[in-house]
Amino acid sequence: MNKRRIVLFLFMALFAVGYAGSVHADDPKKKHKKHHRKHTGDTNADGEQGTAYHSRKEERKKKRLERKKQKQERKKQQQAPEQTLVPPPAAVKKLTGFKYPPATTKTRYRIDVLASMYLDELVKQGAATDKIPEKALPGISFYEGLTLAADSLKKAGFSIDIYVHDISSAAESADALVGKGMLDSADLIIGAIPSHDVPVIANYAKNRKINFISTLSPSDGGVRSNKYFTLIQPSLKTHCEWILDDVTKKFPGMKISLLYRNVSEPDEHAFKYLTEDPDVSVQFRQLQCNILPDKASLSLVFDSAKPNVVIISLLDAAAADSLLKKLPQDFPSTHFEVYGMPSWGAISDLHKETAFPNLTVNVTEPFNIDAASPMGKYVMSTYKRNYGGKATEFVYRGFETMFWYANLLKQYGTIFNPMYRDNSTAPFTKFEIRPRRDREGHILYNENIHIYISRYEGGVSKTE
Repeated sequence: MNKRRIVLFLFMALFAVGYAGSVHADDPKKKHKKHHRKHTGDTNADGEQGTAYHSRKEERKKKRLERKKQKQERKKQQQAPEQTLVPPPAAVKKLTGFKYPPATTKTRYRIDVLASMYLDELVKQGAATDKIPEKALPGISFYEGLTLAADSLKKAGFSIDIYVHDISSAAESADALVGKGMLDSADLIIGAIPSHDVPVIANYAKNRKINFISTLSPSDGGVRSNKYFTLIQPSLKTHCEWILDDVTKKFPGMKISLLYRNVSEPDEHAFKYLTEDPDVSVQFRQLQCNILPDKASLSLVFDSAKPNVVIISLLDAAAADSLLKKLPQDFPSTHFEVYGMPSWGAISDLHKETAFPNLTVNVTEPFNIDAASPMGKYVMSTYKRNYGGKATEFVYRGFETMFWYANLLKQYGTIFNPMYRDNSTAPFTKFEIRPRRDREGHILYNENIHIYISRYEGGVSKTE
C-alpha cells in the first residue's frame, strides 16, 4: 500500500537609554596663610596705599590659584578612563506561575485516540473499497502504529484500554464526542486531528482536567491559557526560533540574506517569526520572491566573493526547489549555507548528488525516526508481518506517541506534566515539552520545542 509523506506546516531589545558618567574633580583644600599688615592707630596716606597694595597682591594670588585649579582639572580629565555608554539590563519577562492538581494513579488506564480515517468512505455497502483515499493515509497509518505499540505494551504487562474514534465521521466528530460525553471516562486523549478540531477538544480537556496531546498538526488552533493541552509537533514559530538561534550562534555579526514570499498566510507567518522576534538581533538583507528573482535582484543581497548564509522562508516545496536550483546556476563559484522550512522534507532533489552544487541545505525536522535502531527494526518487522509493506513515518509516530505516553501514565499517573522532562522511554524522539508563554509571561499551552536539523550536501544527509 503506497503512502505519501505529507508536507507538514509547521529587537535586539533597543538599548535606547544608557548612562554617561561625569568626571568630577574636587577642589583641593588649601590652607591659605593670612597676611596681616601692622597699622598704627592713625589712618594716613601710607596706610591707604598699603591697603591697596595688599588688595592687588591678594587678587594676583587668587588668579594664580584659579589657573592652578584649572590646570589640575584638565590634567585629571586627560588621565581619567573614557566613559562608555552602558545599556540598562534587558527587561526580564515575569513568568506567571501555575500548578497542576495531584495525579491520580490507577491499576488500569483509559486512553482515547482521535484520528481522521474516513472509514465511511473506505467501506461502502458492506464492502471495502479498492483504493484508500490519500487524505485517509496519515490517520490510518497513525492508527496502525499505535496498535503495534499497544501489543508491545500488553506483552510488557501494561493494563490500558484504548478507544479509537474516527473523527471524520459525523457520529464521532469533535462536537459529537464532547456533546455525548463519549470522552468522559478518558484518562488521556491523543488526537491526530486537523487544526480546526483542536480548540473543541482542548477546551473539553481543560474543563475535565485531563491531558490532550495533539500529535499531527503544528497549529495551536488559537488555544490559550490551557496547561492541559500539549502540541507535540513543534509549531512553525518554534522552527523559526530555532533557525535564528542556530544562525546567531554559528555566524555571529554576519549579515544574513532572507528570501521570502507573502503570497500565502503560512509564508507571511514565517517571515513575521523570523523578523519580529524581540529577543534576537539578526542583520537581514531581504529580497521578496513572490516571483522567481533574476540574477540582478539576487546580486543585491549576496556577496559573490565569499560564502553566503541564506534563510529561505518559502513553505511551498516546489517553489523552494526552483529557488534553490537558481542559486548555483546564477552563482556557480559561490557557496551558500541555506536554512529552509520544515516542509522541505518533500523536496526529493535534496537526495540527488548533482541537484544543488555549491549548496549546503539545512532543513529543520520535528522528529528523528531511526529505522535502523533496535526499536525501529522492531516496528519495521512487526508492521510487515501484520500489515504488509513498509512502515511510513506516521506508523512510527503513532507507535512512539502511544508507547511514551503509556509509560508516563504508568509511572506518574494521570497528571504527569511536572515529569515531562522524563523522555527516557520515548523510542525515537528526545521530546522537550515546555510551557509556551505569551509576552506577558502567561502560559498558553505546552509544546515540544526539540528540533532536529538535517544537513544535505551532495545528495547525502546527516541529522543532528
